[in-house]
Amino acid sequence: MLSLSIADQYHLNIQVEIPPELSGLQLQVYFFFPAKLAENSDVMDKTNFYHNILQKQQLVKVVPISCETIDKDLMIIKQTAYATAKTNQTRYKWALSEFIAGMLEVLNSTNGDQLAYIADRIEDFARIHDDEGKLTQAKIYKLALHLLLYYYHQALLQAKHQAEKADKIWFTQQIVKVAALAERHNLRLTHDTDTGRENLLNRLHIAKRVINRPYQLTRKKLKNGEVVEQLIFGFAAALAMAFATGVAFSTQRAFGNFSTPFFISLVLSYIFKDRIKELGRNYLMEKYFSRYSQHHYRFYQSERNKLIFEAKETMYRQSPEELPEKVNQLRKLFSRADSRSFRDALVYKRRYVSHINSDENPQFKFKDKLTINLSKRLRFLPQSIRQHWSESDVNVKSIKVHTVYPINLVVAIKTDGESIYQRYKLTTSRKGIHRLEKLD
Repeated sequence: MLSLSIADQYHLNIQVEIPPELSGLQLQVYFFFPAKLAENSDVMDKTNFYHNILQKQQLVKVVPISCETIDKDLMIIKQTAYATAKTNQTRYKWALSEFIAGMLEVLNSTNGDQLAYIADRIEDFARIHDDEGKLTQAKIYKLALHLLLYYYHQALLQAKHQAEKADKIWFTQQIVKVAALAERHNLRLTHDTDTGRENLLNRLHIAKRVINRPYQLTRKKLKNGEVVEQLIFGFAAALAMAFATGVAFSTQRAFGNFSTPFFISLVLSYIFKDRIKELGRNYLMEKYFSRYSQHHYRFYQSERNKLIFEAKETMYRQSPEELPEKVNQLRKLFSRADSRSFRDALVYKRRYVSHINSDENPQFKFKDKLTINLSKRLRFLPQSIRQHWSESDVNVKSIKVHTVYPINLVVAIKTDGESIYQRYKLTTSRKGIHRLEKLD
């Protein structure tokens, strides 16, 4: 249901998968930054956080991929290849997408025995259409064939590189067959120049997106959070103006219009007016968005333009007194080991609501992948490197060790029936993310 992983040096992945039987789910991530990071105002800034987060949503088939499901999809492709009815054309696209996804998944976790099975399926797929000119989805079919041949060719080359000398004959024969099949369909599997290889991989990436379109979701952002934000700004400005006007009226009544006290009161009231507006705006936004959402998204199935899910997200700052009891209990576990942890938490909350009808017998689960960019935050850290001496094989050498700072995370998953809390530790430095640990 939930998984955290390191995407690269500066990016953290948070992935949520919601099965079709759940009507909703709430994700809350509590970030406890080290003091050296959190004391900088930009690190705890909510707008900065939103600017450094990427999101991707898609549908994932619940039924596990197997040889039986791949053969079934191949049969549907053969039956609907020349279909003119829109319903059958949609079935063709779905079957083609599932077939390619299944074949690529098998290729990613393949062994020598499965390569022979994949070779047979690719030959069946290449011969399944007697007349490609009459195909109703000829372009998608050619993209799919290109994808299959390329990734199978890559798998063969990798397997040949790792195989024993006696086993390389079979791989060589298969590589020659794949190359001949690609040449017959005017498809390239490799290129001699960097530009050619880059263009080839970009073409295949686009092909994968086109084929997986039935699984993809279109995201639409609503503007309700922006309207509320402007109303809060206006209300804070009205309070500040009411204070300044009240002080001016009171001084004017007591000392007159053209007096020194009236002049001083005007200057001071306008100074405090700006401060009251800023503090009032921050306070009201923290309180409002800790209860209500700041952004509202709706996710539609690309093929049918049907509403599948919606999500509401918000970001706010909480002191230890405001944190839930369970989070405070977990916080005490890492605060003993790390006295440099910042006192307040930056809380990211995302609530999902399903619009899938249970009567439809849904076969897909909803997957939401959030990628958080920590590059700007970690670059605020000072580059502190220490020398460490060690002896290995009678050789004494000096090793440079970066000073690391832990970012503690508490993740809460809430459904209709239960609440699950998990604790993670992200070890970081100016160099980037070193490791991610899930703690008991």
